[in-house]
Amino acid sequence: SMIPLSAPASSASRRNTSLTSLRWGTPKETLLNRKRFRSENCPDSPSVFCHRDGKSITNVRRSFVTACERAGITDFRIHDLRHTCAAWLVTAGVPLTEVRELLGHSTIKMTERYAHLAPENVRSAVQRLDDRSQSGHIVQLDVERDRRKQAVSS
Repeated sequence: SMIPLSAPASSASRRNTSLTSLRWGTPKETLLNRKRFRSENCPDSPSVFCHRDGKSITNVRRSFVTACERAGITDFRIHDLRHTCAAWLVTAGVPLTEVRELLGHSTIKMTERYAHLAPENVRSAVQRLDDRSQSGHIVQLDVERDRRKQAVSS
């Protein structure tokens, strides 16, 4: 379920975050733990994720670099995770409009760069059009006519 954590600065900055499976427990447990942390350390902070002094956690780069080093991963940036997410979603057949919303792209143009990863989805869409006549009715193939054409060409 979606839990609004604070009002966005603008409609363009609104982001949804899914907390389905976290290292620290269920989403509800995680948010309750953050609430407890805030009430004990920084009750006046508007941020859900903040330091003990109440300042927002705005940069996780150092922790990310440390995690990559410990895992033996080189030449990898946090932003690469967004690209991987987008690529996996498109490859799985998720419509570009949904990928756009999940990633928070301001325009569909940003998301379209991943369209080449799903050529089968494009072929499938074109096939749906091929299976219908202009009036919207399903085209019935004349199997007998096709057989005659094959026999003549043989």
